[in-house]
Formats: sequence, C-alpha cells, structure tokens
Amino acid sequence: MTHLDPRLWGKERGLDRPYPVGCHSIDTAAVLEVLWERYLSARQRRMLAEGWGLSEEQARLLHVWLGFLHDLAKISPVFQQQEPGADEVSGTAGYPVTVERTPYHDHGVHLALPELLHRIHGLPLDGRPARLIAEQLGQILGGHHGRYGEPLSHSDGSLTCPIVAAPGLGGEGWDEQREALVRLAGELFGVPVWPTRRAQAPVAAVTTGLVSLADWLVSQVWWLKARQRQHRKSRWVAGDWAGHLLMARRAAVRVPARAQLLAPTWRATRSFAGMFPGLSDPYPLQASIEREFPGLVNGPGMLLVTAAPGDGKTEIALFAERVLGQASGTSGLAMLLPTMATTDAMHRRLVRHAGHNCRGKAPVARLHSLAWLDADYTPEDLTPSLDSPALVSEWLRGAHRGLLTGIAIGTWDQAVRAVLPHKYMAMRWLGLSGKTVIIDEAHAYDAHGHQLTVILLEWLGRLGVPVVVLSATLTSRIATSLLNAYRHGAGHPPLKEVTPTYPGWTFTDHATGETTSRGPYPSPRATRLDIRTHPYTPTRQVAGDGQRSRRILNILQPLHSSPETPGAALIVCNTVAEAQATESALQNAYKDSSTLVRILHARMPVHQRHGVTRRLERWTGPVRPAHRRPDGVWIAPTGKRPARPLVVITTQVAEQSLDVDFDLVISDLAPFALLAQRAGRGHRHQGRTRPPYAQQPTLHVLTPVTQQGKPTVPVYWGEVYDASLLRRTHEHLGTLTRPVAVPEDLQHHVDAVYSDTYTADDDLRRLADDNAKQAMADLAAIRRHRTVTDLHPLTNSTLSSEFLSTRLGDPSIRVLPIWTDPDGSRWLHPSQRTNRTRLPRRVKPGDRDTIRRLMQRTIPIRQQWITTDGSSVIDPTTEIPTGWEKTPALRDTALLPHAATTGTYANGRRITYLDPTTGLTRT
Repeated sequence: MTHLDPRLWGKERGLDRPYPVGCHSIDTAAVLEVLWERYLSARQRRMLAEGWGLSEEQARLLHVWLGFLHDLAKISPVFQQQEPGADEVSGTAGYPVTVERTPYHDHGVHLALPELLHRIHGLPLDGRPARLIAEQLGQILGGHHGRYGEPLSHSDGSLTCPIVAAPGLGGEGWDEQREALVRLAGELFGVPVWPTRRAQAPVAAVTTGLVSLADWLVSQVWWLKARQRQHRKSRWVAGDWAGHLLMARRAAVRVPARAQLLAPTWRATRSFAGMFPGLSDPYPLQASIEREFPGLVNGPGMLLVTAAPGDGKTEIALFAERVLGQASGTSGLAMLLPTMATTDAMHRRLVRHAGHNCRGKAPVARLHSLAWLDADYTPEDLTPSLDSPALVSEWLRGAHRGLLTGIAIGTWDQAVRAVLPHKYMAMRWLGLSGKTVIIDEAHAYDAHGHQLTVILLEWLGRLGVPVVVLSATLTSRIATSLLNAYRHGAGHPPLKEVTPTYPGWTFTDHATGETTSRGPYPSPRATRLDIRTHPYTPTRQVAGDGQRSRRILNILQPLHSSPETPGAALIVCNTVAEAQATESALQNAYKDSSTLVRILHARMPVHQRHGVTRRLERWTGPVRPAHRRPDGVWIAPTGKRPARPLVVITTQVAEQSLDVDFDLVISDLAPFALLAQRAGRGHRHQGRTRPPYAQQPTLHVLTPVTQQGKPTVPVYWGEVYDASLLRRTHEHLGTLTRPVAVPEDLQHHVDAVYSDTYTADDDLRRLADDNAKQAMADLAAIRRHRTVTDLHPLTNSTLSSEFLSTRLGDPSIRVLPIWTDPDGSRWLHPSQRTNRTRLPRRVKPGDRDTIRRLMQRTIPIRQQWITTDGSSVIDPTTEIPTGWEKTPALRDTALLPHAATTGTYANGRRITYLDPTTGLTRT
C-alpha cells in the first residue's frame, strides 16, 4: 500500500519552510472535531444528522472526513508547481510535471473525490451526477473557497474519469497519493457510514460552512508556526501522521475560545424582572408573553409580535429568544434591523443586555459596512484582554465571519444576502443556523425587500431556526405571508389570512404547525391621536413652495405662546431637498427670534450626522440624569429640553433611527403606516411636562392638492412613495371624524389603506410594480433551490450585480467632499490649509486612524450624481488617489471635488455643494 508522501506541501505563505498537506488535513479534521462539540449548537448537530439521514455520531465522523479531504486536489502537479521553492516532488520518479494551469484545487477536489470514494469505499457512480452522493460530497468540498462548481459530466451512465476531464490533476504517482490521503483518513479516524441520500441545499450549505471554518482556523500563520515548533521540539519524524494527530488534537481544544467562537452562556431566568433591570412591572403585552408563551414552546418556531413603538417589543424579543433558544438547544442570537443608525443604537443596548444576562463577557458583533468607524467598537488594539474580554477580535471581524459570533446585531441585508447567490453564502448559513433570529421593523421594506425576507424565512424554517419577527404596523396580507413562509419551510400547509392582534402576538410551532394568537392587550401608552390635515398647492420647485412654508409656520405658532414651556416640534419631510428648503424658510422666518432650528438627514457627513443625532437625543431623548456606567464611562444627562422653542427638521431617518420625544409632529403626506411611525415620535416618553398646546398627541399632515382641491403628488417628490398609497391615505384621512385610538384602531386603518381592493389606475400600477419587484427577488434569490441538492446555483448566477442586490434602485456610492485650489492642491476643508487638512495621496491599509478620519467625512449619494452625461461612466475628476486603491473602505469611495473659487462641484447642468449646516445640496 502506498503511504502519503510528507514532501507534498499544503501551506507555505508566511512560513520559513513548507507545511505538509497531510499535516494540514489532520489539523482541519482535529479542529472540526472540536467545532462539532463546542461550536455547533445541539440544534445544529441534530439538523445536520437528520439532513444526511445519519445518527449524530455518524454525522460527526462524516464531517471530520470532509474536513480532512478538503484539500485533496493540492496533491496535483498544477498546485505543487505553483511555488517552485516549496515543490520537492514534481519531476521526480512517479510525479510527472505538467504544463496545465487548471484545475484549481477547489474544483480539483470536486473532480477527484467521487471516483476515489467509488474506488476505495464503493460509493456508486452509476446514473446522473445530480443523484450521486459521492458527487455531492465532492461539490461540497469544491465549494470550500466560496463557490460551488457545476455538476460533473458523465457518459455511458457513469462519471467521466477526472484525469481525462482535467489532465492537470496528474496521473501515476499523483493519483496514488490522492488515494493514500483518502485511505489515511480511514486509518486515523475510522471509515464513516455513508449517507444513503443527498442532503438538501440548506443542510449542505451548513456542512460547507463548517468545513470552511475549520480550514480557516488552521490556516492562520500562528497555528502553522506553532505546529512546526512542536515538530522541532518533539523531533517529529516526517510521515508520522498519528503522532501529528495527537499534537493537533491537544492544540485544537483551545482554538474555539481563542477565536471567540464559543456560544454565550446565559443565566437562567424566567421573568422580565430578572432579565431586565428596572422592569419590575411588565406591560400587559410583555406579561402575556411571560405568562403564556413558555407553555407553548417545545422547540423552534416563529413568533410574530405587533405593537406600537414604545410598547416594549425589544424586551419581548429578547425574552422570547431565551425561551425559544432553551427549548431548541441553541444559545446564539442574531438581531436584524433596517438601518445602520438603528443597528448602532441597538448594539449598545444589546451589549448591556448581554453583560447583565450572560455568564462571563460575551462579544457582541456589530455588522454593517461602517461599524468600524465607531472608535469605541473598534479601538486601535483589537486583542481581547482581561480588561476587555467582550471586545470582538480582529479575526472575527474578517470578511464573511461576522455572523459566526455568538451574539450578532446587524443590518437586515447581512442575513438576506444568504438567500442571494453570493460567494461564501455558506458562512452566513453556518452562523444563522446556530442562532435565534430576530427581525425587527419587518414593515420597513418594499415589495422586493419583503419577498427576500419571505425567502429568508423559508430557509430558516427549513433549517428549524427559531425566529422572532417584530413590527409596529403590519398589514394582514404581509403578516400572513411571513408566517406562511416559515411554515412552508417547515413543511406545513399555508394558513388562511391572519389578522394580527394589535397589540398582540402569534406563534407557529415548527414541529406541529400549530398556530396560536393572543391579544389585543391594553397598552400603557394608549392614547387618542388627533390627525389634522393642512392642504396646500405645491409648486414645481421645492425652494419656491411658499404656501407649504406658511402652513408650517402657522402650525408652529403655539411654540412661541408659552415662554415657560416652549416645547419642541418635529417636521418630517419626504425628501432631503424638501428638508433643506424647509430649514432655509424657517431660519429666515425666525432670524430675529430665539427659536432653535436644527436639521438632520442622511446626506450629511458621518461625523456631522452623529453629532446632530447625539445632541437631539440629549434634548429630546428619555429623561435620564447623568450617571457613570459600571465600566467607568461617564454618561451625560438626556431629555433636558432647551429653554427656548426647538424645531427639528428631518426625513425618514426619524421613523426608525431616533429614540426621541416631541410635543408636536408635522409630516408630509406619506402612506398611513409611515404616518403612524412618525406620529410615534411625539409623546413617546411618559412623565414629561407638556406645553399647554400639546396636552394630547397631534399629528399635522401637509396634504398636497391641485388648485381644484384633488390629491396630487409634488413633482419634486419624485417616486419616493407610490402615488396609489398616497392617494388612498389622503382619502382615508378625509374620512376621519374623530381621533384615532392608538393602538386599538391602528390595524384597522392600516388594512383599510393597504387593502387589495384595486379600483383606480394608480392601484393597478402599484400592483404591477409590486409584482415586478417580487418577481425580481424570486428571479435573483435561491428560493427555487431550497429543496434541491445541486449546489451550483447557490453561489453562481448569470444575472448582473444590480439584480443580486438586497435593495433595488439607483446604485449608491460614498463620496468624500474636497476643495481644489487653482494650482491643483486638494484639501479636506473649504478654507483651512494645514497638513492635517491636505488630502493624503497614499493611505496604508493598516492606518486605521486616517481611514476612520476620512470616512467620517463621507456622504452617501446616488452614483448618477457623478456620472458623465447621464451614462454609467464615472466622472474622472472624482477618482480617488491611486495610493488608496488597496485601502479597505477608501477604495470603494469617490471624491466630490469642489472648486475652491466657487465652492461647488459642477456636473453638466447640476451643481452640488456641501453646506456646513444643511449638508450636501444639489441644484
């Protein structure tokens, strides 16, 4: 019998001498043994075993084998000849050289493994490849670098010989050595019981993710050098594979803890009071969850909670997560939110929650593209220590790893990308399948986003992942589609239309499909919302809309009638341009007044937006005195209003991102569900002294009409909202004869506006548009591949990148405003000329301080703002310095060059400039 040649190398980068492929195979298998026991949840182990039709012990050995064999095709002339300094065998006896340059080793293992499993262990190769277990095992290992290969070709009822299909694999001694590696797996670990059926796509994706994770962990330079030091210290004899296995197993035990992959350990608690300090008297909705929900839960399922903003949905979700997690055998947690701003705010809250409820310090990952800009979350030293054990390590912050963290909070797209054919989607499924998934603000997405959420829930249902969905305003149709998506994945028939109890909850059990609803419950914030409409006839240009401005000034008049308690007003505009025009009109109107006018929207530099947000939260957030946190950080007081009238002008960021409380709310006309969200920013916090004019919550809605008094949509709104929903809302507001009872009546009003009764042309256009968006999501996503076993479509698509996005619309880009002098000098400030404000020509990838400083000045815009002549070609004057092209984050930005003489950026007939107060303006 041929023995594995220890001269065949598997790793060499960063090492003084090559590392044998046999050692790397053993390392991967040894770490996978530990990951199976210490990283995977009990639920994941059961799911993998059932998915492969094996016992848990049999499934464990199968995965260990897959880990061992993942780099099988590194035993090929194509791979060994890549590094002549490491290659000791090519051209020697039995190892012919090759001029081939393919296959790469990931595709090579897909080609080679099925025939070897047939040759050595008798796995069948007769029939179509898409039905062969050996072919799927090869496809899984071929995907360990992120993309699955196409099913193998076959002829005469059998697979094509791999060496014929890919001569670069090498015959003779190369083939004998690949066989030796497969036989060595049996000698070291025993021969597995082979599955009798192929795994469905979700299970196979988790298997792939587990193999990739083990490979990544033992491919780190520190691990490889540590094993080489052990070799020298123990005088290891090359080819003593059993001896290396002993060393690898001893070292592997510590790997999950070092990588922060251990699941959080939660303290046992069965009450809201025990889980949430200070919550001694739960709201009725919370009390019902505490009292009734645990008795319904025997394993995974989906809980849908509908309640108004401020009714404690977050606490309900976290309590339900522990109930579901304990019953399901999982302790991980993933919380998904619609925006980066809501994610940042919730991250701080979740860190406090984990600190109170976890034994030991559990790292909490924050997952979105700009999370690292927060210096508190990303300090210079990312090494966890006794002083900062909860710090997320640099390794876990690497690409595709965030969801592997035991507790992760991120934007919704971090999970939804798992149902789009992207590279390394398997890593997202490995992370999600071991957690309870909380989806917050489920109402916040358009038809395309909703359909992607539906597909995500189908996959989660298929894998038996516990899910909690939260929403403030959800139509019956949307609620039914979400519940039925999870049920479909779990294998249960659809429910007829479900009308959410408001406030209340609905639970569907994963195993039985039994569905239970409770509610409605009284709300501690129950009130009557007075909705007043103020019609105006819009002009064609937002800057000249004087009638709208006069309506706003009339509504704001009471702020100046109560000097002792002037109060605070919030104005929510539908577009940034409208917010800027409103700010200009109010500043002009109040130029001789003490009224404080502030503006907040998404088209501001990051540092400015964060600064304004913190200031508003100090003024209008919950009333809290200054205090010092347990970690010693001093927290400034919040909720202290200025002693003069305060008017804040904002956009949709107010609907979800801010925990603020205003006495008076003014809003542009928007779909009714969003108006309810905006109204929730008024009278949000109890116990605050209100001005005389604001004793009852009131929402003032600016309703655009034609000169004949019919509903219309201002030209400058564009397509920000569907015209049908705006008209329906306008008409519905006209039918109100009394204040709206909140929360009791909200569900009725939402369903009335969003009903499926289509009578007008704009209704039909909305239906067609929604159907088109849903169809695009279905076309791009991997929904139809959920129950099949061919894995190639999971990571490969013929569609262009814009179809594989989580959000439709014009592509966006982050721009860095700069000012260019006539001599070509470029600066980060319009007037200051210092070394610190000079635009750097080169930024090192590791210079986190400079990268953060530059990114804090960036602004998101539509990419078309910097394209030439309406094409897709980027204006060359916006190109970043060549010294940034390899720098993370900066390489994906563009410059926005203002001429120092004019202070503007001109692109065709459009002028763009950064105003220090109102943000980026385009005329």
